[in-house]
Amino acid sequence: MAGISNRFAVYITGGRILSMLAGFIMPVVLVRIMPQEDYGLTSQFLTLYMSVYTIAALGIHTNIFYFCSSAGKEKSDKYVANTLYLLIVFGVLCGIILFIPPITNLVFGESELGRHSDLIILSIALATIMNIVSPLSTIRQDKWGALLFPGFIAFGRIGAIICSFLLFSDIHQMFLWFFIFQCVISMIIILYAKKSTELKCNIGMMKEQLIYSLPFGIAVALQLFSNYFDKFVCIRFLSPTEYAIYGVAFLSIPGITQIYDSLCQVNIVNMANSFRQGRINDIIPQYGNFVIKTLSFSVPLILVVALYAEEIMSFLYTPSYQSAAPYFRLYSLTFLASMLGAGTILRSMGKTKLSLCSFVVTCIIGLPSTYYLIKAFGTAGAIWGAVINIMLPRFIQMFFEIYVTNSTIAAFLPWKKISEIVCYSLGLLIPLIVIKHYLSFNIWICVVEGGLYVVLTYYCLISRNLFIINIETLNSMRLKIWRKIRI
Repeated sequence: MAGISNRFAVYITGGRILSMLAGFIMPVVLVRIMPQEDYGLTSQFLTLYMSVYTIAALGIHTNIFYFCSSAGKEKSDKYVANTLYLLIVFGVLCGIILFIPPITNLVFGESELGRHSDLIILSIALATIMNIVSPLSTIRQDKWGALLFPGFIAFGRIGAIICSFLLFSDIHQMFLWFFIFQCVISMIIILYAKKSTELKCNIGMMKEQLIYSLPFGIAVALQLFSNYFDKFVCIRFLSPTEYAIYGVAFLSIPGITQIYDSLCQVNIVNMANSFRQGRINDIIPQYGNFVIKTLSFSVPLILVVALYAEEIMSFLYTPSYQSAAPYFRLYSLTFLASMLGAGTILRSMGKTKLSLCSFVVTCIIGLPSTYYLIKAFGTAGAIWGAVINIMLPRFIQMFFEIYVTNSTIAAFLPWKKISEIVCYSLGLLIPLIVIKHYLSFNIWICVVEGGLYVVLTYYCLISRNLFIINIETLNSMRLKIWRKIRI
């Protein structure tokens, strides 16, 4: 497969934005139609469902980016088929493990959620196969699959939850209807995978995929487990009402993760091609260009969202959830570290064992710290535990990436350009900080202020050729639009 262009990333981004919109809309609607206790229970369920089905895949689906990037059609089909069968097996094994009574008791305990453990476990086992959708549409360069499929799944999920609650006015009916929805989605995904792919298993190639994937997969599982550990502990220590406040703090900033993931997928494929062709020296420039792109669009958005945390929480989730604002502000700032793309070089070079090491170290340090912080300080301790588990593995991975590329801290990242992005973003934010300190505005004034800030910052970055889209591309797009208007 040839390198994937940034143009295809637009379709991936579109699909992720549709998915993001569904995830964004869901809590906004649910907090308005559900009592806080019911919303807390729903949030606990979704946390458990989405975290466990992703962990259960052990990152096996990501091998498609590595193996299919240079494989022919026949071999690529076998890699896809092997991955599909492995995801089914991993989902079944996950379900069996969760049905073991001591494990079930450990996960659910005596909580209200435990009343529906059977349906929840079956839904998780069926959902594991969903992990193949994004990499499959990417390696096929299926524009409409990448654009529409994620949104279809996400809006289907929100529809199943909202409709079941509105029709029956009973939170417990939700679990049955969600299980039915998951059965339908899993069958559709199998049919999508079968389209244009001959699903024949090859044991020899499967072993090769497992050797590559399992170290990275276990690393991914440990990363996700460490990222969600604070929430798992909170499910046991906090009531559904308390968890409702804590859960809304982890609001994703619209567009940032989706654009980052889209650029990341393209970047990994292109860096993997460079590595396979022996062009190791091309990897650091490719990575540096990727970091500048992600930081240029994300830093202004992250900073302005963190500034208006109180207004955002009150507007989206009603004033009763405003107490979540400090937690949301702290969590949103962790996105800055995520935008550095730690681990992408290790994945593109097949050094997945080093990713595993970084997450083992994180678990050794982070998990006991998180447990203690939650037990001692409650919700405040939980958010600090989450920050530790998010940030620590990224810095360890970057250390390993510097090592495997024979680089240095000074040469690894484009520090001068990063400094310019940060200086423009912080400098232009200062007037808004002063205004917010002395004056209080409603959310719409904040949106206007924030929008002007973002546009002005982007303009400055574009003028310095530091933005995700360069000046030449923008001028070309402007000329094309002008010609069409004149015609």
